[in-house]
Amino acid sequence: MTNLTNKTALITGSARGLGRAIAERFASLGANVVVNYSKDGTTAANVVKTIEASGVRAIAIQADISKVADVEMLFAEAKKSFGKNRYSCC
Repeated sequence: MTNLTNKTALITGSARGLGRAIAERFASLGANVVVNYSKDGTTAANVVKTIEASGVRAIAIQADISKVADVEMLFAEAKKSFGKNRYSCC
């Protein structure tokens, strides 16, 4: 991968497992990160803290990506928090 400074990565399912590893990797490359989770807000908050410790911004947003309204809300909240950065989605 390359330098992701000034980019925002929206990673679905990023509160644990592979999604978390991807979110942390993107952060290590300089991306701000939107941590998407479906159930465990405490775990998502811990991921945000870990990511922010690397010097980039992160937020956690609960959304069920099988629901169109939730996906629309997820991107709206990401844009509200990070502006019109380029988004990478995994």
